[in-house]
Amino acid sequence: MGFTVVSMEAAFNLDEQAQLALDVAKHAALANGDNHCGTEYLLYGLVATARGELVELTDLFALNVLRIDRAIEGILQERATAGTLERGAPMLSMRARRALSTPRLDGSGPTGPFEVLHGLLEDDESGACRVLRTLGVQPDEARQLVGYGLRHLSKEQVDELISTLDRRSNSHQPWWGPVPGGRIRSLAVNGQRSIRLASSDSALVEVTALGADHHGFGFTLSARSLRTWVLPPLFSPTERLVPGQGARYADGPDFVMLQILLPDGQVLDNRHNYERFAGSTPTIPRLVRLGQRDERLALNDRRQHDQHTVTTDWWAWPLPGEGSIEMRIDWPAEAISGVISFESAALRQLVGPPPG
Repeated sequence: MGFTVVSMEAAFNLDEQAQLALDVAKHAALANGDNHCGTEYLLYGLVATARGELVELTDLFALNVLRIDRAIEGILQERATAGTLERGAPMLSMRARRALSTPRLDGSGPTGPFEVLHGLLEDDESGACRVLRTLGVQPDEARQLVGYGLRHLSKEQVDELISTLDRRSNSHQPWWGPVPGGRIRSLAVNGQRSIRLASSDSALVEVTALGADHHGFGFTLSARSLRTWVLPPLFSPTERLVPGQGARYADGPDFVMLQILLPDGQVLDNRHNYERFAGSTPTIPRLVRLGQRDERLALNDRRQHDQHTVTTDWWAWPLPGEGSIEMRIDWPAEAISGVISFESAALRQLVGPPPG
């Protein structure tokens, strides 16, 4: 009994531009010695061969082959460390095959670059979505534009759409608060401006600021070393790409788990990163990291260790209802665990009556 060897492209009905993107993707995987030609390589191929409206989309999100290549290099390094990187002739992943099989909405004509891009972004755990998040692009925003691109709009329609969604024109509004130009009054809990959240022999974690406005409440965490840290604190889980499984978040001992227990029983945590700006308000409460600062102080005293302080700013949306709010922290690497609580009424006293 014999069988016919079918080439990788034989099962796909691609137009010229999509076929060119696939060829570039295969060569990129081959150049990296990667036998896994996943959606991250197809994204590379699409950006490298972009023409027309696709160029405007890549420019909007500041996507170029150099940035995508660096993101893929990071993925390859993680896979090599985890022992999941295999060398050999590149073969398309299942997600890549599905993306290349995405039909046109009107059912006519071959699959084009927008259809392929739509297929790459359908699964949040795909390598393409992992690359976008690494580069600071939210897949949901990209999907919104790609969805319109699937309809093969005219040049004028695409220009109007991009100008509407372009964050550079300040079209996106902050749902997370505070209001631009507004003031946040700080709250002293139990008469203290600095509140100890948890401590151990090696670290001290404090809440150094706590404030609110009508859109929610914010706080600042300060983690200070009491002796040299083996693993500095990590406030965002590490995202790893495993071929065949997609992107996964890994919580190591250096990951600092932060949880906010709201009066209604809902729990917010920092396992997920949310974009600060969006075109619509989320339907559920969220915790957003606004920024982080690392400070190292070398003391001119050999009897003391150098000090390392990591400061992070957070915002919880929306302002919770009446009741007690709990803030919890767990940091396995430094045996840190603690909890504090405060009343939401204290936050509301800072805010005052609703505007208008």
